[in-house]
Amino acid sequence: MNWCSSSNYGYTLKVNYKANPRKYGYPLRSSTEWKIQYNKRTSVERLNSRLNESLNVDNIRSKGIKKAKIHVLLNCISLIAGTIALNSSKKLKNVA
Repeated sequence: MNWCSSSNYGYTLKVNYKANPRKYGYPLRSSTEWKIQYNKRTSVERLNSRLNESLNVDNIRSKGIKKAKIHVLLNCISLIAGTIALNSSKKLKNVA
């Protein structure tokens, strides 16, 4: 098997990206798709951190998956309601 390309690009190296998917992943780093995906990931991590610290999601004292899911969903609703209230009060201050 010929590992060098016969193209005009010169030396090319074929990389087995399946051998190390953490190093050669998709989308490629420094591409716009990767930056968008990375920004989404960091915003989700900020939300998880806020839920753990402020709303005590990491210390659930209920039995069962359903009750834990309801607990987390209620915490998410309260977080969103607080954010909406904060943003609406900022808008009222800007109008006045």
